[in-house]
Amino acid sequence: MRLRLGLDVGGTFTDIVATDLDTGAAWSRKIASTPDDPSRAILDGTAELLAEAGASGADVVFFGHGTTVVTNMIVERKGDRLALITTKGFRDILELGRQSRPSVYNYRITRPAPLAQRRDRFEVTERLRASGEVLIPLDMQHLDEIAETIRTRDIGAVAICYLHAYANPKHEDATLAYLRAALPGVFITTSHAVAPEYREFERFSTTAMNGYVGPRAKRYFRRLADGLTSMGLNSPLYTITSNAGLMDLTAVEALPVRTALSGPAAGVAGIGRMLAGLDLGDLVTFDVGGTSTDVAVISGGRPRLARVRSVAGHPVLAPMVDIEVVGAGGGSLARLDDGGALVVGPQSAGADPGPVAYRRGGTCPTVTDAALAMGWLDPEIRLGGRLTVDTAAASDAIRDQIAQPLGLSVGEAAEGIVAIATANMARVIRSVALTRGYEPGAMSLVAFGGAGPLMGAQVAAGLGMSRVIVPVQPGTLCARGLLVSDVARDLSLTRIIPLTAETAQAIDTAFEDMEKDGGAWLGSLGVPVADHRFARQIEARYSGQSFEITVEANPSDTPAALRARFEEAHRIEQGYDLPDRAVEVVTLRLKAATTPIRAHGGSGAPVVTDDVGHTRDIHIGGAWQTASIRQREQLPPGTIIAGPAILEEMTATTVIPPGWSAEVLKDGTLILTPELQP
Repeated sequence: MRLRLGLDVGGTFTDIVATDLDTGAAWSRKIASTPDDPSRAILDGTAELLAEAGASGADVVFFGHGTTVVTNMIVERKGDRLALITTKGFRDILELGRQSRPSVYNYRITRPAPLAQRRDRFEVTERLRASGEVLIPLDMQHLDEIAETIRTRDIGAVAICYLHAYANPKHEDATLAYLRAALPGVFITTSHAVAPEYREFERFSTTAMNGYVGPRAKRYFRRLADGLTSMGLNSPLYTITSNAGLMDLTAVEALPVRTALSGPAAGVAGIGRMLAGLDLGDLVTFDVGGTSTDVAVISGGRPRLARVRSVAGHPVLAPMVDIEVVGAGGGSLARLDDGGALVVGPQSAGADPGPVAYRRGGTCPTVTDAALAMGWLDPEIRLGGRLTVDTAAASDAIRDQIAQPLGLSVGEAAEGIVAIATANMARVIRSVALTRGYEPGAMSLVAFGGAGPLMGAQVAAGLGMSRVIVPVQPGTLCARGLLVSDVARDLSLTRIIPLTAETAQAIDTAFEDMEKDGGAWLGSLGVPVADHRFARQIEARYSGQSFEITVEANPSDTPAALRARFEEAHRIEQGYDLPDRAVEVVTLRLKAATTPIRAHGGSGAPVVTDDVGHTRDIHIGGAWQTASIRQREQLPPGTIIAGPAILEEMTATTVIPPGWSAEVLKDGTLILTPELQP
């Protein structure tokens, strides 16, 4: 037995999946997350799954995991005290930022405080030109004084951010070497290693964030690695990063900021791979968990990437799967506001206490409670029967807190809760699609996560979509996405040069140097040269613009071909092009990757039985209706089921509303479509 394990830690549940490379057999597990110590749920779930598979830790040949630990540290501001060392005159760049207003008409707007207090931001006499040439040498005497001050304070991390260090790391490297000797045990990070790109505020912010979370993230990864080792696991530990690539433990300990906003990335990347052969056109992914909903666009089988994202108001300069998050999920709380209007989210019950029906101390009804009250969810199959659910408690909470004050029945109030939640989700999907140049009605919705299939058809109907895709085992898809993700690392280099025939050789040479660096990293993991894969991209703009557009850059591309590709992308995103304007390259990007060994099966092909299901009354479409209830795993390919119907499985429930039908494809994927209107 040779097992590959994938594990995704969510705000409410932790999902674990495994496949056997030899037989294709598959196992999955979903357990409650442990927010106080996420590694506890990971280790407990791994032990349970290995026992179920009849395996030991020594049978595991791959372990990949996704985590929200770093994101939570930033949001909750639970990192270490941070010192920032920068060029003289730039001490306050984290506070000054871009001078933009997040909300133009909100005169009470508050900005997040810098991750490094002003008294812990130190200036050093040194200066580089934008070309990387040394203008003022580094004054080492300043470093003596700074190191002594840091020693007297409770500072756990240092971020070194010098002006134009992306063009020449000489001064940052010298500072790093000195401080490592002077401050043993302190986490020290440099901007040229974290984000070697221009635009100082974003580079400084990203490096500060890397330092702020570094010590605690390193302790978390070490604790997890030690726990897995004690279970007999000897395989490498990989963590999914924000670009949907897997990085090894050593790399992620040095660059923990790369895991910020990485939780949903594995699911989006997994969808791109799993549905690549179905020719379904442009897709919107709809990942609904217990705490939030994540939305992304997949075009041409690839998820869109963003260059800069924000975490708790702090910019992060790193390639990330372009995911928008809305505070609406299965655990979103429903309540009446001061004006008596029904409001759902963004507050969530999370894993603790959870929905009222979980009987763990929750008192405010949630979307999950509403689904139970309407009969959409069967309390007997939640997590395979391992989670006790009290439907009566859910109905009572909705009646007392929502239905009676509004003069509604429990079923009407519950359906109202779900309707508001789906409206919030649809609004984000519409915005994501339109702002990226796509028409929502021409796309397909891919519903996954524990609650995505539950509300997918309702959301699609509100957007005018004509197809909803529910992949196999949707409730654990992010964990399964880890099993099909590449081991990958992104490299970048800022070089502002015209895109012309005269500069083509310089661009190619720079890419070749980056490929050497990427190849060295892959080689350090024991990856043979024959298995190294590199993907080139350029960020380009018209001369005079302040924003860039990313396009693929194949080694065989001529400058004319790159320009044509850039102008096509510009037309899609901006609606116009400027054929007479010069184009310049700003940043070169390279993805160094290798494809790990993957199992062939565990795809969830139906296990056909003689069971024809049963019926249950559910509240849908404003009334109680009798719905067909079927076990999804038992539906053979080609089966078509008309709504109202519910398809149940251990980790998710798919609702087929009246006027919709579902078809089972050969691999078990569900396609939901509405009936044609006369």
